[in-house]
Amino acid sequence: MTKQKEKEIAAQDKLPTLDGSLESSIRRLNKVLLTKQANTTSIEKKRPVQKRGQGGKIIQLPLWSDSRRGIPNDLVRGALFTVGNCRTERAFRKSMSIATLGGIDVTYTGEELRQDDEDVFLQLVHLARLIPLGSCIEFTAHSLLKSLSWATNKPSYDRLKRTIQRLTATGLEISTKTGGYSGSLIRDFEWREEDGTSSRTWKVRLEPRIISLFGHVKYSQIVWEKRLQLGNLAKWLHSFYYSHAQPFPMKVETLRQLCGSTTKSKAKFRQLLKSALNELISLEFLSSAKVNSEDDKVYVTRT
Repeated sequence: MTKQKEKEIAAQDKLPTLDGSLESSIRRLNKVLLTKQANTTSIEKKRPVQKRGQGGKIIQLPLWSDSRRGIPNDLVRGALFTVGNCRTERAFRKSMSIATLGGIDVTYTGEELRQDDEDVFLQLVHLARLIPLGSCIEFTAHSLLKSLSWATNKPSYDRLKRTIQRLTATGLEISTKTGGYSGSLIRDFEWREEDGTSSRTWKVRLEPRIISLFGHVKYSQIVWEKRLQLGNLAKWLHSFYYSHAQPFPMKVETLRQLCGSTTKSKAKFRQLLKSALNELISLEFLSSAKVNSEDDKVYVTRT
């Protein structure tokens, strides 16, 4: 088609004609746009497919800083993770009702869980917060031991593996006024051992439905470095009081039941309790703590 013919057609349609330089510029622009579109499509194809829950929605834990660890309040307001020490044998519990605060009903099946189990669970949840729930959390056993401040020797590797296996073989039912959860703390656990302890690669997956325990104001963010410096009873109190913005006075006997202590002497437990409270004051988590002899209640104030 000649230039003259283009002008005639444009005049009939009341459209402006394009001179040669403008027309070539538009062609170059179209070529660039098509190239970008092709590159974008290629990148989209390379992106990993994220796992989605019902309705196609990606399920992911809330995000918190690297210095914190997230834990559902329903898990730390009772004796699910007890203050038992490593020198005593762990009991097996079958559909056992766990002592908790009012408004929370917890039934548990599995080997007794203690504060070291909570430490490991906290760290695994911390790693899981960066990926969709139900996806594999891959890590080396060495890196997990370092984050827990455990020794990196063979007994510690064996202890860590037993702990994750124990968290996997759990049956948990939680009922509250706002909902509940039924399932295991960990869905499955896979490990691969190679020559040299530092190269042991492990994989863990959490139940996607556990997201129901991490709703708004339903979980707490614990300062990790402070927790690692505490003894068992102080760790339990640390998590317990973190789940209360303004802790209310509680009977010594109530705290003894809620933490799962097996100390039969009330006087001995009161002594251990005072020592644990002093640990929390030393770390500036509590600004004051007192065991009142008149009503036998514990009064604390968070910093």
